[in-house]
Amino acid sequence: MKRIKSIDILRGLCIFYMTFGHLVSWWISQTDFWLYEIIWNYGAPIGGGGFLLVSGMSASLSYKRNKLKAQNSQVFKMSRARNIYMLRTLIIFLISTSWNFMGTLFMGLSGVWLWFVLQTISISLFMAWPFLKTSRIFRIFICFVFWISNEFILYWLTPYSNEQNILGYLFYFLYNSPDQNVILGYFPFLLLGTVLGDLFFELGNLEDLKEKHAFVKRKVLIPSGIYGSLLITFGLLYKFPDFSNKTTFSSHMFIIGIELILLAFLVYFKDFRVSNPRKRFKFFEIYSFYSFTIFLSHHLLYFLFQPIFNIIEIWFFIIPTMIIWTFFFRFIYNKWGKYASIKFLINKVAVHIAERTDSVKIVKS
Repeated sequence: MKRIKSIDILRGLCIFYMTFGHLVSWWISQTDFWLYEIIWNYGAPIGGGGFLLVSGMSASLSYKRNKLKAQNSQVFKMSRARNIYMLRTLIIFLISTSWNFMGTLFMGLSGVWLWFVLQTISISLFMAWPFLKTSRIFRIFICFVFWISNEFILYWLTPYSNEQNILGYLFYFLYNSPDQNVILGYFPFLLLGTVLGDLFFELGNLEDLKEKHAFVKRKVLIPSGIYGSLLITFGLLYKFPDFSNKTTFSSHMFIIGIELILLAFLVYFKDFRVSNPRKRFKFFEIYSFYSFTIFLSHHLLYFLFQPIFNIIEIWFFIIPTMIIWTFFFRFIYNKWGKYASIKFLINKVAVHIAERTDSVKIVKS
């Protein structure tokens, strides 16, 4: 099965956006901090929400490939695939918790348990595994159950946010802090990504070009265009202007609508060959290939400058930094390739532990 380039492009776009957004938040002066707030709220479709959606697609594609591999092999079993999946997720969770701890020490974050995107992804991956075996319709239904429930639970728990009791602790666990990628509001993005991943797996296994184009039109372009437009419209109109506040239900509907339209756009230009976007989007493929590595390492740029630049000055520092940062990882790619990818190394560790565990079980039996 060939790689789905549109997924790689979307992942790279998300990491590029998060890197850019963080530089703005770290280096902009307090008087012009409103610029970051605009970027943070209106760019959510290609921020944490987009990255969770892509993570769900990748999880589904991996699950489908392993399931097919297990059916055609007498050695590889789905139990091993499950163990690798869970170990990889556990490692990401441990990294995210350690990262939050470091952020609490050096960047004044609000605690080790903080719903940054890595912590949300790791918990969401744990939660998503049993749903990978269910139907797409059921998963979509569960997405809306979580989105709607989040709206009511946040409203119910907010008055207890500063209290030292069970409800106060529950608020801290679910909503520390509410403007981040909280689990009840953002797990559905990853779960919906698994639905899209199922479609892309079917698309990747089609060989006939006409059949492939028909599938893209029927299963991706038309549904994404229709449902994406409806969700954007609903998000804009429901409790206007709540769509600009990424903690709200209308914002989540607006975000997923934009993501569906954007994904349809990328698939159209890649799979229908209207133009050849390979060179145009090569820039984003570097960010996709080293997505996890770049997300962790770009925090070092926090210490580069103080938050003193105004809305004009900051561009003279961010643009050169992003260019140098991109060419730096291009150099790393040419020099070390996948061996400089933390995501690749995490997978190798998870596979090694799973294989050793299976070997020990065989020896004992």
